Amino acid sequence: MADLMSIARSGVLAAQKQMGVTSNNIANVGTEGYNRQVAEQRTSESTHIAGHFLGTGTYVSDVKRIYNDYAQRELSLSISQHSQAETRFGKMSELDQLFSIVGKAVPNSLNTLFENVNNLVDMPSDLGVRENLLTSAGQLTAAFNSLGQELEGQVRQVNQQLDGVVDRVNAITAELADINLQLQKVNGQDLQLLDQQDRLINELAEYVQVNVIPQDMGVKSVMAGGSIMLVAGETPMQLGLTSGDPITHETRLTGTSGDQTVVLGTSAVGGEMQALMDYRNQDLAGAIQKLGVMALGVADAFNQSQAAGFDLDGNVGQNLFSDINSPNMTIGRVAVYAGNTGTQALGVEIDDTSALTGGRYDLSFDGTDYQITDQYGTTTTLSADPNDATRLISPDGFSLRVGAGTPAAGDKWTLTPSAGAAASIEVVMDNPRGLAAAGYGLETVTGNGEATLLAVDRTNPNLPGNGEVMTIDVDYSTTPSPTYSISDSQGNALATGAFTGNQIDALGFSLALDPDTATGDQFSLDISFGPGDNRNAVNMAGLATAKIMGGGNATMTDVYEGITTSVGGQTRAAEVALDSAETVKMQATERVAAESGVNLDEEAANLMRFQQAYQASARIMTVAKETFDTLFAAVR
Repeated sequence: MADLMSIARSGVLAAQKQMGVTSNNIANVGTEGYNRQVAEQRTSESTHIAGHFLGTGTYVSDVKRIYNDYAQRELSLSISQHSQAETRFGKMSELDQLFSIVGKAVPNSLNTLFENVNNLVDMPSDLGVRENLLTSAGQLTAAFNSLGQELEGQVRQVNQQLDGVVDRVNAITAELADINLQLQKVNGQDLQLLDQQDRLINELAEYVQVNVIPQDMGVKSVMAGGSIMLVAGETPMQLGLTSGDPITHETRLTGTSGDQTVVLGTSAVGGEMQALMDYRNQDLAGAIQKLGVMALGVADAFNQSQAAGFDLDGNVGQNLFSDINSPNMTIGRVAVYAGNTGTQALGVEIDDTSALTGGRYDLSFDGTDYQITDQYGTTTTLSADPNDATRLISPDGFSLRVGAGTPAAGDKWTLTPSAGAAASIEVVMDNPRGLAAAGYGLETVTGNGEATLLAVDRTNPNLPGNGEVMTIDVDYSTTPSPTYSISDSQGNALATGAFTGNQIDALGFSLALDPDTATGDQFSLDISFGPGDNRNAVNMAGLATAKIMGGGNATMTDVYEGITTSVGGQTRAAEVALDSAETVKMQATERVAAESGVNLDEEAANLMRFQQAYQASARIMTVAKETFDTLFAAVR
């Protein structure tokens, strides 16, 4: 009877444990990351009695969770890819909305400016029309500034998001390291700790792409992107952010272990962190630079048009917008690497806005030459301007101005010719009389040189009258200085003299000659002026449809439309990528749930089965007791 009672007792205990495991599964059906548990039940060792082996009952040998390592890895990867796609789509949608809502003021203001230029064509001497044109120019710069500052604000916002991501990653890795320590203490037997470990790894996968390295006793080391060790056993790495090099706002990821901190690569870190950095360094930076190209194109076109005409007082027109090659702007286009050992000061000057690409360039010095590499990986060795030793000619519409200091071999710089232009463009003219509606004539008659009219003094008594077309000849063969001669339309000499440098000052006007001017070059100049003259205003109005951007293939408005089209296309592509990532994540989630999730129907059936087993075992105990009592009574 003792054996019967023992067998019944083992059956009751085993059924009780089975019901406990099943009840726990049912209770955690809604618990995120819970893995279904099963009790492994085995038969007890048999005993040999009277030549026969008889069973002695059963016992629960272990409680395990249903876990598929491959499916879990697949889920973590899909979570990372989905988070990266979701973050990118969210940020690109913000950028698309920014250009659609805030940015629409740019083309609208440009159209208003040209409407007022057309009014100036009709009424070149009307001060009210001139005042309206200045006002619309200010509205255009305000629109550029607003959009440019919003884009730069997006950079700061992304950096703040990265700060939050890094803080959360550090919190998760600290928890994972602590779980690893606890698992070692219990030989990896605590199933709740293992579930919690997986939940944290899946959350970590939202921020970075994780690579899990299983170890003994349930311990898991975790890497980010396959190259950054975030958790090594019970030791976590502390992530951080430091200023970018050479562009400070492009913050870089750092890792600290013990007292050593290193800068980490982020080219394959994955997850939300990857999406944020890619958006900031590529999409957002590209939009800022391309908008800057448009701002530079507008400012340069109007400033050149101003210089080609006379204002209401008969003076050569001055800049309407800020100078695109002001010292602050040229220096601000160059970012210096912290590791440079040389002291060379450099600046970037815009030579041709139509050739600007809106790209970023890497510059290096090998000890002899400067080499520039564009965004497509094409490297060019820069050559010096034969007429200006401090200017290095580079491709894509800009040149390098070499300032004070000395470079060292291995020095590097990053060039951003158009970055920041939209946020800083402004109207520098405050007097409507300064708008150059009137025109003048200046042409090269013979030779390759070009001349620029710098100033006209209308009070000079020697200044030729209206209708007089002058001819200017230059001779560089004379010593000690080159000479000029000026004659009227009948060939009569008006003035002769020597000049220094490249500037001729005579008869009340100043003329600058470019370095290509040589002996025998001849220029014609007509500085006739009248307040009703609108020749230059007509030329200025033609800028609205002139293809002066994009290598002569686009108007100013086309540049903006190109930016919005590009951003919209990238946003749509990001949406498609997100849809695909959602499908993959859903499939991975369903695969894990099908294997490790709790099925209530199955658990309910198990509960009934184990309840019946419990009741049956208990009935055996009752039978054993009744039999024992009967035998005991029979021997009394």
